Amino acid sequence: MPKIADPAPDPSPLAGLEPRRRCILEAAYDVLMERGYTGASTLEIATRARVSKRELYAEFGNKSGILQALIAATAARMQLPLAAAEIRDRADLADALTAYGTMALAELTSPPVIAVNRLAVAEAGRSSEMGAILEENGREPNRKALIDLMAKAQAAGVLGPGEPDVMAGQFFSLLLGDLMLRLMLGVTPRPGPNEIKKRAQSATEAVLSLHAAAAYSPFSKASVS
Repeated sequence: MPKIADPAPDPSPLAGLEPRRRCILEAAYDVLMERGYTGASTLEIATRARVSKRELYAEFGNKSGILQALIAATAARMQLPLAAAEIRDRADLADALTAYGTMALAELTSPPVIAVNRLAVAEAGRSSEMGAILEENGREPNRKALIDLMAKAQAAGVLGPGEPDVMAGQFFSLLLGDLMLRLMLGVTPRPGPNEIKKRAQSATEAVLSLHAAAAYSPFSKASVS
């Protein structure tokens, strides 16, 4: 069973990257925060990272590629609990969903991620490119990974009938609520480790109750016989 992750991992999602690649991505984040996506230039990113533009283009292709890599690093770490999950029974699924929810909330509510989302919203009126990159490289891979987990749980007889993508959407909705919006508006503090775990556990319990397989349903014949 996957171990529930530390809700606030200290190492950066870039920690395991090759030093030059990490340096470029860290420089890119700083430039994005100062200039915005539209105003950020590969020349300034390369200058701050102390690499040539040739090296930067060889590593990432273009500015879009840099942002894709920056977002994908966080998305990949969020999926770690799902990659290790073996679903044999209800307890396995509960552990996997709680571990994933805990990791996802810790990452999504981190100040850098909130800052990138704010920037994407601010620039949406001028260009949807940054928003599209966030969707394609951040939200969508995690959504697909969670859908796969739900389908795996159905195949194991742990979840009842239904569309795995609907179940995944319900889990995210229960997990996040309006938290991301409130954090982006700056009207609520970032949740602490205990609150993050509690939200993950509550979302897990709710989804399992909504989509319990017949053997676990309080209304099934098996449970009342």
